[in-house]
Amino acid sequence: MMNRFSLLKINPQNAGTKQKIFEVLSEKWPLTAKTIFEAVKKFYASELTYQAVHKTLKEMELEKMVIKKNNGYSLNVDWLQGVKKSIEQVEKRYLENNKIKIPQDFSGSIELEFDSYTDLTVSTAELILSRQLANGPEDKEMICTLEYGWWPFKFRFEHFEILAKMMFKNPDSKNIIRKKTPFGEWIRAQYKKIGAVSAPIGTKLEIDEDIFVLGNCLVEVKFDVASKKIIEHYYSKWKNVEDAFNEFGLKEEPKIHATMRITKNPEMAAFMRKQLESVFEVRGK
Repeated sequence: MMNRFSLLKINPQNAGTKQKIFEVLSEKWPLTAKTIFEAVKKFYASELTYQAVHKTLKEMELEKMVIKKNNGYSLNVDWLQGVKKSIEQVEKRYLENNKIKIPQDFSGSIELEFDSYTDLTVSTAELILSRQLANGPEDKEMICTLEYGWWPFKFRFEHFEILAKMMFKNPDSKNIIRKKTPFGEWIRAQYKKIGAVSAPIGTKLEIDEDIFVLGNCLVEVKFDVASKKIIEHYYSKWKNVEDAFNEFGLKEEPKIHATMRITKNPEMAAFMRKQLESVFEVRGK
């Protein structure tokens, strides 16, 4: 499966030693220094030595990022909670009226959290419409892969206008919906009406996250397991937008948890674009 580990292999110099150790310990803990070193080597094809990893672990221990018990290292929960508060403050600066604002000197990554599927889908459409991530006026193509297709739970008719404007500004856009559901088929038909190029619904890819490629940037969106179950429940049940109206017209939508990471990395974006474009090349043969 394609995940952050495999994406970082493309350009591993962008992931510092601390970040690599953090990613390893976020998946499994406690781990000895030797086990962490072996995981870093495996996931990142890293040239790091054991001595370098051990030295970094000691630094992280002094900075209270990790704690060591019985020769095993774990992430420090107190440190994580402090980071979470800092991220929430940064998130407020990047989200203005639920619209994502990208700084002009943006580099590296921005990470945002969403608990509303409607806010996530509409904010992403507005981000693409704004062309903040495009390389220039000539860059008219966005390509994405979505597990279910995206449509707001709390749909309003002005969302149609946002979608149409988004395609007008990015006329060469393509999408791949990986899982076939009744509502997903309806969504794909709406994409087609506004001129988007769609792969056959249910096209399989070795990717778990929803990914958009725009210019030199990747927008990765990861849902937790519970959120995926919520989305699949309604997408399997609904057949059109009227069903969504009937479900959530007069009541609140369920909370979800999605993490969006926006990364500026030309090499990574080019690699992912090529991987996604290959689906349409095969289709055309």
